[in-house]
Amino acid sequence: MNMAIMQSIPLSFRGNPKVLLALEVKLTVAKKVLECNNGNFVITDSEGHTLFKLDQKKVFLRELAVLRDDGDSPVVSIHKKKISLHNTYPVYKGESSEELFTVWDKNMRDAAELTYEIQLESESEPTFQVKGDFVPRNYQINFKESSIAAEVAMKHFSLTSMITGRSNYGVLVSPDVDQAFVAAVVTIMEAIHNEN
Repeated sequence: MNMAIMQSIPLSFRGNPKVLLALEVKLTVAKKVLECNNGNFVITDSEGHTLFKLDQKKVFLRELAVLRDDGDSPVVSIHKKKISLHNTYPVYKGESSEELFTVWDKNMRDAAELTYEIQLESESEPTFQVKGDFVPRNYQINFKESSIAAEVAMKHFSLTSMITGRSNYGVLVSPDVDQAFVAAVVTIMEAIHNEN
């Protein structure tokens, strides 16, 4: 089951063994409550080590956002299509023009059912779906509507969060699922629901 998930993710993500583990991985997303750029949006592992951070150009995901690793190397760049019936976000390898996948709003903001689809560049149909309650950060990234690739859940609000002005939530990545892929999808969901 999870091997099928791993095999469906673009090969270019799987080049880094640090982001693909055979065990379930717990990540933490931390962001400043009022801003999501200039190092104020980071994804860390369970030990607190930075895995990914957001580098933005212009306004948050309106032009370009680059997700970088802990060594400041670009992992993916995320664009927002300016003219589209759906909220559409193509994702590219590093800062290149090699498209890896596209995320879009399946129901054009139907409040009754908010679902996002992810179509890998190599596939003719969407392979992943993102469903859940996005404002409180409780959602799942599902593989072919049956297997959970990752779960996102808001951590309990703490005194530390209030003092530091940071909002934290957790991401549980299933075994053999690429952390960079999940980080890119989480970044897009954060951008979409930060705009609203």
